[in-house]
Amino acid sequence: MKTGIIVGSNERSRLTYAAMSTVIVSSIGDEVYVFLTMDAVKGFTKNPEVKSEDISSKTMVEKKEEDYISLFRKAKKSGKVKIYACSYASKLFGYTKDDYSDIVDEIAGITTFSMDVEGGQIISVW
Repeated sequence: MKTGIIVGSNERSRLTYAAMSTVIVSSIGDEVYVFLTMDAVKGFTKNPEVKSEDISSKTMVEKKEEDYISLFRKAKKSGKVKIYACSYASKLFGYTKDDYSDIVDEIAGITTFSMDVEGGQIISVW
């Protein structure tokens, strides 16, 4: 089965939820395609910009919980996870592939993501 996860926020708690979902779904053997769009792309640059304004995010920082990047790294070890940075959002913020963390596989459009996930389920994290 295939699962697509669309992430549109750079709020720590939402990024962590998306990462946990990716770990779980890929660990049961499903392919996972993560599409980072709008503010979410900011959380995946080499110098990430992440919001920690909600209570959950603040608590995660205080308790030094595992961060979303390391969770995505774990998921990618399965070989079943692909992470796209939205081409529109990348252009909007002036990011190139070199600006992104190594866990981002490529800059792509929503069409590429949709074709990869065709027939699968979609989870949206905003």
